[in-house]
Amino acid sequence: MACYSGYRVNERPVAFTLSDKPFKVEEIIDRWYGKEEVYFKIRANDQNIYLLKYDAYQDCWDLVFYQNPGKLKVLSLAHQRGLPPALPVQRGTGSKPPFVLN
Repeated sequence: MACYSGYRVNERPVAFTLSDKPFKVEEIIDRWYGKEEVYFKIRANDQNIYLLKYDAYQDCWDLVFYQNPGKLKVLSLAHQRGLPPALPVQRGTGSKPPFVLN
């Protein structure tokens, strides 16, 4: 993890490595603060969206979430063309759940 340190250590991420592959932070989309952590929603140079968490107390970074916007566009276009959704939507009768996960 490479960070910009201005008035504070690890103020914001600028690059990170995931599975031995380096990524550059192209844009910080959003940032918010927890009790001991700071969250960064970023767009990397692969055009994917990552949610990174910095725990200031333990001085460590975690990948919380990953999103591929290109795949979301495919689903959106299919929906606009009247095609069935990628995952079937099941509606329950109210008496029991439509399916059970074990």
